[in-house]
Amino acid sequence: MYIQRLHHSALQTGSLTVRHDHAPQNHNIWHYHEELEFIYIKKGNGTFFVGDCIQPFSDNFLVLIGSNTPHYWLFDEQYVREEAPARADIHVVHFKTDFCGADFLDLPEAGLIKKMYRKAGRAISLDIKNSFLPQFFDSLLPKTPLSRLSSLLETLCAISELPSWTTLVSEGYSNPQQQEDHGRMNKIFEHIRLHYRGKIPLEEIAQLAGMTSNSFCRYFKQKTGKTLIQFVNEFRIGQACKMLNDTRASVKEVCFDCGFQNFVSFHKTFKSIMSTTPSSYRDAANKSLMAQF
Repeated sequence: MYIQRLHHSALQTGSLTVRHDHAPQNHNIWHYHEELEFIYIKKGNGTFFVGDCIQPFSDNFLVLIGSNTPHYWLFDEQYVREEAPARADIHVVHFKTDFCGADFLDLPEAGLIKKMYRKAGRAISLDIKNSFLPQFFDSLLPKTPLSRLSSLLETLCAISELPSWTTLVSEGYSNPQQQEDHGRMNKIFEHIRLHYRGKIPLEEIAQLAGMTSNSFCRYFKQKTGKTLIQFVNEFRIGQACKMLNDTRASVKEVCFDCGFQNFVSFHKTFKSIMSTTPSSYRDAANKSLMAQF
């Protein structure tokens, strides 16, 4: 897998592109693009990677991703394999910062939107409880081009006026912009994705990156803001959260299936990252599910 720079604007006839997908398209690759990505996963499960963040996602996941921010939607197998048994429901809008005109962001009235665009470089996670958001996506596709543009601007204004924004990427993250970095980080990322259930020796992944172990440690920390073991553990805990949500496997089964060698280490790491124990996380997830019925 390699990082791809996508050009959504080359395919559009207006100031923004709108899609409604029932299978992942240009999602299951590590990619970036000049356009901001405003996406609503109404139905779908998997793991979301953006910058240095690893985040499980499920139905009703909303996020605004800034320009040139690398991201990757790893949808679960049931959504991506041939003759997939499950249909995703994905609404996505791509637009450039100047979709309202080259001078728009220089207007004093656009100050909050300009600030929001900067924050979106760290990916803004949005709450489905803001009911205007799903309504925006559900109604956008049938609209005329002019109505789409005005609807997007109105929605971005509403988001910019929210009392606070939750960002997913850490402040210390350094966005790799050189093509060499993209390719190297992509190899590392793919290796972790494929081998997280077993041991991932530092020497092995450093060799994959074409570096000595010491050089690799410095490089990886500079690019992600994390050590290799921190990054791998966050990925493993993300997979554990999905298993605790979606399966009846015991906590110990989840522990070993996600690559931890002993239960004490798993329990300690889970609590450190999630601020709760695996059992409490599962109980809270079950209660939340029951509350929906």
